[in-house]
Amino acid sequence: MVATALPVNNEKAPPWPELRDDLAIFSGPKSHDGLPTWTLHDPLSHRYFRLGWLEFECLQRWSIANPERIAVAIEDETPLEVDAANVEQLCLFLSSQQLTKAKGAETSRRFAQQLKTGKTSFWVWLLHNYLFMRIPLLKIDQHLKRVVPWLSGLFQKQFIFVLAIFACLAVYLVARQWSQFTHSFLYVLTPEGVLATACMLSLSKVVHEFGHAFAASHFGCRVPTMGVALLLGMPVLWTDVTDAWRLSDRKQRLLVDAAGMIAELTLAVFATILWTMLPDGPFRSGIYLLASTAWVLTLAINLNPFMRFDGYYLLADGLDIANLQDRSFALARWRLRESLFGFGHPAPENWSRDRYFLLLAYAYGTWIYRLILFTGIAWAVYYFFFKVLGLALFAVEIGWFIVRPMLKEISAWREQIDTHDKPIRPGLAWLVPVAAIALLCVPWQTHLIVPGLLHAQAESTLYSPQPAQVRKVWVHEGETVKAGQVIMELSSPDLDFKIATSERQWAELTEQLASQSLELQLARRNPVDSETLQSTLAELEGLRAAYKKLTIRAAFPGRIRDLSDILRPGEWVAKDEVLGDVETPKATVAAYAEEADIGRLQPDGEGRFYPEGGDLSPFGVRIISIDKTGTRQLNLEELASTHGGAIAVRPDAERGLIPEQGIYRVLLQVADTRSKLPITVRGRLSLETPPESLIGRFLRSATAVVIRESGW
Repeated sequence: MVATALPVNNEKAPPWPELRDDLAIFSGPKSHDGLPTWTLHDPLSHRYFRLGWLEFECLQRWSIANPERIAVAIEDETPLEVDAANVEQLCLFLSSQQLTKAKGAETSRRFAQQLKTGKTSFWVWLLHNYLFMRIPLLKIDQHLKRVVPWLSGLFQKQFIFVLAIFACLAVYLVARQWSQFTHSFLYVLTPEGVLATACMLSLSKVVHEFGHAFAASHFGCRVPTMGVALLLGMPVLWTDVTDAWRLSDRKQRLLVDAAGMIAELTLAVFATILWTMLPDGPFRSGIYLLASTAWVLTLAINLNPFMRFDGYYLLADGLDIANLQDRSFALARWRLRESLFGFGHPAPENWSRDRYFLLLAYAYGTWIYRLILFTGIAWAVYYFFFKVLGLALFAVEIGWFIVRPMLKEISAWREQIDTHDKPIRPGLAWLVPVAAIALLCVPWQTHLIVPGLLHAQAESTLYSPQPAQVRKVWVHEGETVKAGQVIMELSSPDLDFKIATSERQWAELTEQLASQSLELQLARRNPVDSETLQSTLAELEGLRAAYKKLTIRAAFPGRIRDLSDILRPGEWVAKDEVLGDVETPKATVAAYAEEADIGRLQPDGEGRFYPEGGDLSPFGVRIISIDKTGTRQLNLEELASTHGGAIAVRPDAERGLIPEQGIYRVLLQVADTRSKLPITVRGRLSLETPPESLIGRFLRSATAVVIRESGW
């Protein structure tokens, strides 16, 4: 932490405090402008503070116990320019961080008040820590000191060169088996693959944390503990390498920051080479996960500079800006307030032009990232927990991590406006919040975008009722047919033989029954022959009905589509083989709207359908019906997310497609019935609706979710 970053407190300064005897000061790295720095260590709280030249000189003369005399001594003995206010500011900072001795009743009361203010209730503590909670488990510093000398070769430049050679070898070997390597990723999506991925991620995380620990211990830092951090309830390893702040060489700190990722990259490189040599089996599948998904996911998380992971510390140490987030946030808040209200307050710190814009970009980028992240976390906890707890955690996430910081900043604006002695005049920067408020509150949305599928109003698929031979085809592709019109004729020699056999058997039985005989034996057989005759007649009628089905007719007026290529006289077709389709010339569009949006749609409402691909021009549609009940199972696979559609679904035990959200089916009629449209085209619809604001839509959607999920 940079001591000079704190504002000056205008209250009366307390009696001059003495520094604690257990504090230690180390030489720090040179700053980006070449000035020396020092590091102040507080062993009680295990915290480090970065001191500049001015702060160091003040501490050297702290025994003078007078801010004016300290300032004069520094100006006389060094080229620094300083006044008593700078010394008092440092004094307040040291006292606020409890780096001074508590002397007298007033000082003790002040420290007690600071301790009381810093304490939080259990629920507030839980709110701050349930997303990321650290649990120390092992004290490994002594063990590391015994092992690290054996690993000194890993911290030489030659190791990076060797690792690069093996990485090139791994890329070459994988390139030769690239198709097999990419197709092996499908294994990750199976239940067994998810479990194996979790195990391999845990292994890579162990290697990652030991990389940090070995690097810190190699450079003489103490690694007091390793433990488990609960990240959204998922256990991940964690290592305390705070002692790396005592390193005066910035390159060494950068190496400690990057050691975990370098260790994972090393593991991934050798796992990749091993994968190319192993035979197929469970062990090879596990090695594949290390060679691909495990380290990719870990690097994607750890390289993120917007959260306090490795990427953040690499960026902070690379720029040599301690407390990067806090200082960039302070600068961004100051810039925002000055742009909106022009208070005329000085900047919290003076930066060069390049660093000024870099810190502003980083701060605003972090705010936007956190807005997206916490919104996603809120949705995740809502989705994974049961209804009541999910809604409560969702409200807590949105309220505490998104709404609360905004209200806190607005409250700071009001306080500064009240103390500002000049009237606030609107500036150009006001256009941004005004435009944002207008975008959120003004009803300007007059269209609703929903996924839809263009398909025929009626469709009949032509099948071969049994194995048969094509005799004659009476129609062609795209030809219009009438109801009952013959489309094709099939023949079945096997069926012809069975019909001829049954006809002969029926004729013989009929002749026997027609002849009147007085013989007792024939008379007794007569009832049996009569029953056999009826059975033969029923079989014959069934065979003739089957033969009649070999003449395939159109069930309704329509158009021929997708005739099979094998429909040529003399060709054989299998049973239930698809021969073509008959579809009505009229087309309809089936769309699905979310539960929160269904109230905005009305029958006879108009809109436009935009087909995917761009080969077909958009055309007008009209709503003809809206379902009164939600869709429990999606029957149109083309719109399902599992088939590339826009509707999120999950398969059930019977492979049905169950929508993840409440949706309602909307049927629409194509406005221009004269144009011939290709059937079964996926796209999106823009439906006309009454004007609505974004905030109104959000409140309506939130209300619908609360009512649905709470069971009201």
